[in-house]
Amino acid sequence: MEYYYNSENFDITHLIKEFEGKKLEDIFPNQRVISNGMGEFLEFFWKCEDVPVHLKILSTKNKLLRNLKSVYYVGEITEKTLIERGVKTLYDLRANLRFRSSANKIIDLICKKDFSNLSKNKYIYDLDTSFCFSKGDLLFIDIETLGLYDSPIIIVGLGFYKNNVYNIHQFFARGLEEEIAICEHLRVKILPNYKCFLSYNGKSFDIPYIANRFLYYFDENPMIYEDDPPYKKSNTKFGHIDLYHNCRRQFKGEFSNYELTTIEQELLNLKRENELPSSLVGLCYRKFLRDPNKYIGLIKECIDHNYYDMYSMPLIFEKLLNRNKTK
Repeated sequence: MEYYYNSENFDITHLIKEFEGKKLEDIFPNQRVISNGMGEFLEFFWKCEDVPVHLKILSTKNKLLRNLKSVYYVGEITEKTLIERGVKTLYDLRANLRFRSSANKIIDLICKKDFSNLSKNKYIYDLDTSFCFSKGDLLFIDIETLGLYDSPIIIVGLGFYKNNVYNIHQFFARGLEEEIAICEHLRVKILPNYKCFLSYNGKSFDIPYIANRFLYYFDENPMIYEDDPPYKKSNTKFGHIDLYHNCRRQFKGEFSNYELTTIEQELLNLKRENELPSSLVGLCYRKFLRDPNKYIGLIKECIDHNYYDMYSMPLIFEKLLNRNKTK
């Protein structure tokens, strides 16, 4: 979800007129109602067979083994000196009496795929820990909300690999009372199956927002351990690869900005058929609640907007992994 768009000149009139009087089942036949003890919500589902599934995840391990700065007291100058002396990897560094102990500790974390402790190292980025997870461990996630702060979540978009195909599932609250059922389904049925989130600016927005909604409804956050302060850390159980921050770092200076739609156009050469900005999602949803028959087209645009967020993220992840391999 992004909030970087000036929506003053965006005209929604044609969206209202084109779909007025239609039903969601007519527009999205690939849907079903999900029920649990907290209520119901609507789920849309898609198989994206054109999204690549052969990801070079293991290449991040080789890059990390070449990252001498991950060892304590090895800065850029020391790393350069070591490389000039033939020290290319952490394994080579074990022969150095000064750095042997620290190098062994990092190698041990790498062998154990301890993403949590590896992520605490300031010279190791979240993308570098990708090798700690299999493709099936990854959960792409993006939410749409009624507002920026303490407002209901109205759409949760999820992407995952199953049977060698990338799948997109979207949970839609047809009314605000359905948000709790979505949170329950996410908490009980979805999160236990995955180990790592992938998002676009989700460390700053999506995951902390979801954590607060969990706390609001259930007085607990299933994304942290019991001993963790609930409001300080929104996620400690799961890895989290934030594509936004990795794009800013790996493609520094290459694009005019790093909004998701800009990255889609300039990095992926992908032009959305849907143009609704995130800043209008809340407005569109409120209109839909007042008159679902008239404003159904606005909800279609909200769902399409979230769909494209979910569709582009694995493509960006692939680009980052390929770029990461060549460095």
